[in-house]
Amino acid sequence: MSTRPSPYRERALKHYSQQNQEAVVPRLISLRTAAVLWIVLAVLLIAVVVSWFGQIPMFTTASGIVLGQKTAHEAQGVYIFIPANQLNTIQAGMPVRVQVGLNGPDFTTTVESVDKKVMTPTDARQQFNLGSSGWGVIEEPSVVVTVKNSSANLLKSFAGSVINAQIQIGTRPVLSLIPGISQFVGGNK
Repeated sequence: MSTRPSPYRERALKHYSQQNQEAVVPRLISLRTAAVLWIVLAVLLIAVVVSWFGQIPMFTTASGIVLGQKTAHEAQGVYIFIPANQLNTIQAGMPVRVQVGLNGPDFTTTVESVDKKVMTPTDARQQFNLGSSGWGVIEEPSVVVTVKNSSANLLKSFAGSVINAQIQIGTRPVLSLIPGISQFVGGNK
């Protein structure tokens, strides 16, 4: 049996096999689009990190009163009435935002002390001499929280005024705002 000569020249085959050919990959998106997508991915990763470690404050609201004069039982000052079921959440030193009346000034201060004794609304009205202005201030058994005074002028100018207070009772992760995720990302601090 005779071998047939190859129809290709040996030199051409050698040259073809030694060539370094690069694979041709089709370009599906432009370089600009790819860069924008990488930037969007980086921004999303930064947002996830910030929301994972970020904390938002939690507040409880309550009403109170400004006593400009010493009563038979209490000294002049700013007092807040917290529902009795929240006694364990309030501690001295917690930040408080106080709004005097509806259009009065607002200021930030801290809790000075928390009275552990639970008062009925009737007892509180008598002890703090609330009169007619105090009917909406305390409506359930409450504990008295004393707030540090920011100025003596406040006590004189707004004596007898009803106040609204927000006491920061802790923080929680930003991710806990997303329904379904709150059970997986830590609780209150």
